[in-house]
Amino acid sequence: MPLGAYRITALLDGMAPLGRPFFFGPDEGAIDAKLAEMGLGPDLLPAPVTAYLLRSDDRTILIDAGMGEVDLLGPGFGRVAAALGAAGVAPGDVDTVILTHAHPDHLGGLVADGAVVFANAELVMAEAEAGFWLDAGMMAQAPTEAQGLFQLAQTVVEAYSDRVTRVADGAEVAPGVRLILSPGHTPGHAVLRIDGGDRQLLMLADTLHSADLHTAMPDVGFGFDVDPAAAAHSRRRLFEEAASDGVLIAGSHVHFPGFGRIQRAGDAFRYAPASWL
Repeated sequence: MPLGAYRITALLDGMAPLGRPFFFGPDEGAIDAKLAEMGLGPDLLPAPVTAYLLRSDDRTILIDAGMGEVDLLGPGFGRVAAALGAAGVAPGDVDTVILTHAHPDHLGGLVADGAVVFANAELVMAEAEAGFWLDAGMMAQAPTEAQGLFQLAQTVVEAYSDRVTRVADGAEVAPGVRLILSPGHTPGHAVLRIDGGDRQLLMLADTLHSADLHTAMPDVGFGFDVDPAAAAHSRRRLFEEAASDGVLIAGSHVHFPGFGRIQRAGDAFRYAPASWL
């Protein structure tokens, strides 16, 4: 998709076999009714895991890196490296990796066989996100089932230790690329506003995990949200912004290739996919 000075390419890492139990809210019946209304079966709500390649004349930027070798949601992941190759990009060509947040399906692909994959890249992430996942006290307080998430994040960041840049909310992390905090899914979850000059895009990362359900019911929680209420607040705020501006959006788990627009629909929203250009 052209973005003025940039061109952004969707890289499919794999398909996450999400099901109805991942989504919850105060009125479970309303969720079931909405899924039925939209013709979505409760047993399988597949969501892509998508990374994005952002290129200009002098920059090669990777936004997230997929699951890599991590075995969390079953087989079929770890395709980002091959997708980069198909786009004519070698791992050594990537000069910056922007991490929207530190969940395995976003940072797992940064290492392989214990070594960094993108040897020449600076790793950029929000200070709030790094501060959470790299904090020993936070890890000690986390439930047993979440310990592995902390360990993976720490292993990956340590591998890039001399090239990690932590940034504040609103920081410009590349020319025309601004990182904006949208906490809730994780404490330092971030989205990216990309301004290529004559076209802009809002990369929503994990603001939504079902383009259909989360636009129709923005307050529905998701199983991996650290703070579901904060995630819902961030989601509504970003949907309002995207709908008001009419800006192109992309998302990590939006129907591949993930480009579209958020439109108002009564007191909620709808997702309208964009044509490929």
